[in-house]
Amino acid sequence: MNRSAMTALSALLALAVPVFGQVSAPAATLTDLGAAAAGWKARIAFDPVTGTGHILRGVDLVRFKTGFPVFATGSGQALHAPAIVVSATGLSIRQDTMQAIGAWFSARDADRASHFKITAILIDPGHGGKDSGAIGEFGSGKDRLRVVEKDVVLTIGNDVYARLQARWPDKRILITRSGDTYPTLDARVDMANSMELGVNEAIIYVSIHANASFNKNAAGFEVWYLSPEYRRTVVDTKKAEGVDKQVVPILNSMLEEEYTTESVFLAKTVLGGVKRSVGDVSIDRGIREEEWFVVRNAKMPSVLVEVGFVTNENEARLLSDPAHLRKLGDGIYNGIVDFVEYFENRKGPDSP
Repeated sequence: MNRSAMTALSALLALAVPVFGQVSAPAATLTDLGAAAAGWKARIAFDPVTGTGHILRGVDLVRFKTGFPVFATGSGQALHAPAIVVSATGLSIRQDTMQAIGAWFSARDADRASHFKITAILIDPGHGGKDSGAIGEFGSGKDRLRVVEKDVVLTIGNDVYARLQARWPDKRILITRSGDTYPTLDARVDMANSMELGVNEAIIYVSIHANASFNKNAAGFEVWYLSPEYRRTVVDTKKAEGVDKQVVPILNSMLEEEYTTESVFLAKTVLGGVKRSVGDVSIDRGIREEEWFVVRNAKMPSVLVEVGFVTNENEARLLSDPAHLRKLGDGIYNGIVDFVEYFENRKGPDSP
């Protein structure tokens, strides 16, 4: 524990009457502190020399000193409860103290749930208009099959967009195109980057594409996110006005790391949603990293979904089937829902 933390802890503990040595309590009311921490999904650190330690759950910190009935919380408040004691088996905590600390953790969760919120979701069906994207053509005459990427992804994108709007009428659900138009790549990411967000509000970006390959046997779906090695500026320069110039690069690096972590998780939830929805009719090619334009320039958690290969005849036939496109839409939609619910309900406590 550093000197400033010790000073803050001492100031809070000074409010209490010190009780030296072990504190006796009925055995039935004592629980092993390690077991209590496991129930909170927290970690314990303890210095037996000073008798001080802390309980850390995500970003929530409770500092204690054995024998003192006051706890210093990470929110700068003093929590009054019976002291943690040194027993024959190690550190022990009373049931009423467990309840008090557990209630504080729950209050922190509730506070975060009311603050962290994804207020906007942008669905981006790739290509459109003059840009057809990948094309798969098979057979001839009445058996001719022609599958065009821009049409496939528009059908899926409109489906996901409509379902997200129905689920969350209070969120801003956006789509880069709802018809056969061609927004430029810059226009697509600008739509997301220009979104005005409040404190602790976020937006996510999901771009939908179909794949192509010279290898006609290539098949399956995959989800891409931006390579963590790619460096970019994600700090809003307007919001950074007045901030020490030496601090801005640090903030930018932290934000880059956060977006990467959240993009990877979004990629996993979307991939998992598609896999559950389409089953074994298509191959799960996993999540991958690449520096696609839209994920490279979107200053937010972002992924690019490849729903299948139009150059594989079997998969092209699937991509021409409305029922299969509906399943792909189901998967992307459910993956987004899983991410949003996790982000809004669990982001704070589980963050390192």
